[in-house]
Amino acid sequence: MFRRGRALEDPVTITLDGAAVPAERGEPLAVALIASGRVTLARSPKLHRPRAPSCLRGGCDGCLARVDGVPNVMTCLRPATGGERIESQNVVGSRQADLLRVTDWFFPQGIDHHHLMAGVPGLSGVVQSIARKLAGLGRLPSAALPVEPAARLDVDAAVIGAGPAGVAAASALAARGLRVALVDDGLAPAGSLAGAPRRAAALLERHRLDGVRVLSRHVAAGVYLGEILVAGDAGALVVHAPAKVFATGAHDGVVAVPNNDLPGVFSARALCRLLAHGVEPTGPVALAGEGFWADELAFALGDRLAARVPLAALVAVNGISQVKSVTVRDAPFTEGSEVRDLKVVAVAVDAPAAPSFEVAAQAGARVRYDPRAGYAVSVDARGRAGDGVWALGECTGAALDPAGIEHAAAAVADDVLAQRGAAV
Repeated sequence: MFRRGRALEDPVTITLDGAAVPAERGEPLAVALIASGRVTLARSPKLHRPRAPSCLRGGCDGCLARVDGVPNVMTCLRPATGGERIESQNVVGSRQADLLRVTDWFFPQGIDHHHLMAGVPGLSGVVQSIARKLAGLGRLPSAALPVEPAARLDVDAAVIGAGPAGVAAASALAARGLRVALVDDGLAPAGSLAGAPRRAAALLERHRLDGVRVLSRHVAAGVYLGEILVAGDAGALVVHAPAKVFATGAHDGVVAVPNNDLPGVFSARALCRLLAHGVEPTGPVALAGEGFWADELAFALGDRLAARVPLAALVAVNGISQVKSVTVRDAPFTEGSEVRDLKVVAVAVDAPAAPSFEVAAQAGARVRYDPRAGYAVSVDARGRAGDGVWALGECTGAALDPAGIEHAAAAVADDVLAQRGAAV
């Protein structure tokens, strides 16, 4: 399905289920595995359908694997350094042939494993152990982690999310003399623009992060009693920040068609990210939808794009263990219009994204409901979403606009500064 389009510059070796896999130092483990042709990395709980990375940003379960004895590692958020031991988890057999997938055919309407044989003497315990194997996800770590106290970090403003909006906001706040922490679970600042390297470089050149405490590969796990709990590889941080700015972006949208979960179905943003790492499809690609990432991907693919259709024209994705073809309708919403199958190796979808509002809401941000995209953070003209809480970018329901985020970032920074002055 995929191959490397350029030679490795700083090669290292990782392993998947004992097999050696070449990788570029610093690239996500999932990208290295996909580049080597190993697209199916996981299995779904309960029905054990094949899973592969579909978002490459830690928002799906398709890249989960056991890494160096630790279960359920998001391999799309773990950089390759060399020597990582990656293992498939929750399979009987192998990644490609998991015997437990028979449940997908035996129970086509689903299975309620909570009540299966419950209370039947002699059988209940046996069935429960089987149910754990079917519905569980990974085994306990090989070694228990020591309990360590969280460190504390005091700043004037904490920006959550290091995509275009977060970088612009953090830069603007630091330029106004504030102590700023920028928190993001990605490998480096720029967020989704990792799929558009030239745009990412322009963003970081335009909005410099001099003086900003950048916490990449750190997760803002929640807001408790006004403080932000941040988790990273080195442990936990409790961040105290009078001003909390949320630029958490949006979750990739999906399209409701048969087999939309097959390995080989990606968001358009994820496929752009693969191309940015020099990983190319080995055959034609179908693209469904409209938007920023659909346009970026169509340009990047060139003549490898088999077809670009509206979301409503995508009828089905076809295949058993991976994408083999797509069925599209020539005239959506027209009764009797012709349908045709296109042989492809991958499908990219650019569907309306769902704003990532959750952590902001926990911090006290107001939210509103958008029938097209779900809940979003509600802000005024200054970007204020609540007491001591601001938000900007896609988490507010705005479209991704890397070039036009400056105005919103400046408005937030000015209001944070004004609020800080009023509190003194």
